[in-house]
Amino acid sequence: MGHAAQILLVVACVLFTNLAHAERVNAAHYQDFWLWAAVKPQPVLHQGEIARRQGKTVFLRQGLPASTLRVDNLWLSYRITMLDLSDKHLNRMLKAQARWRALGNQVNGIQIDFDARSYQLARYVKFLQTLRQRLPADTQLSVTGLLDWAKTGDVGTLNRLGGVIDELVVQTYQGRSTVTRYAEYLPALMKLQIPFRLGLVQHGQWDERWQRRLAASAYYRGNVVFLVNPPPERAVFSK
Repeated sequence: MGHAAQILLVVACVLFTNLAHAERVNAAHYQDFWLWAAVKPQPVLHQGEIARRQGKTVFLRQGLPASTLRVDNLWLSYRITMLDLSDKHLNRMLKAQARWRALGNQVNGIQIDFDARSYQLARYVKFLQTLRQRLPADTQLSVTGLLDWAKTGDVGTLNRLGGVIDELVVQTYQGRSTVTRYAEYLPALMKLQIPFRLGLVQHGQWDERWQRRLAASAYYRGNVVFLVNPPPERAVFSK
């Protein structure tokens, strides 16, 4: 396909989508992917989650242990549910990165997956600024984002992330389905002045004409596909 695949392992004028032109997302047409836990067709994944359990902040190990993968670029993605990252948990993330690198993988850095509401953006930006200062210079920082950040949030607040994060991946789906009327949110992304990509869900809706429209932005970097399991096969019974 001319480009090496990139894997993100999980250790963010009104135009409407014309369904006559919208197509299902075919993963074979893309090079960058999220591999989440429990995605059966994909054998390579690594995911971690930092969450609250019984009043304590804990690191939940999920996915495969560090292994050698035949991809050129790799991110370790971590789901967090609160903006309270202790040195203990940060060190676990960095040690995981070191293990993957020791096996010969090109690990770009870590990605934070946190569903901040639009009104929480200022606080989230402050958290990321602090996190950036705590990361080694050779560790890049990526974050996922919600569609309404640019439309209902403060784009100026998002643009303050320039120099803090290396990339923002805006998700066009919730759960495993494309957001209804997702195209209403896309024009606002043209105001971003930080590198960004769009996260698409496999088999979801996507009007590929947006590729050309968003390419007018010097900050647009393409798409990442969220891989999902195929639907279960129906059993066939005969009398």
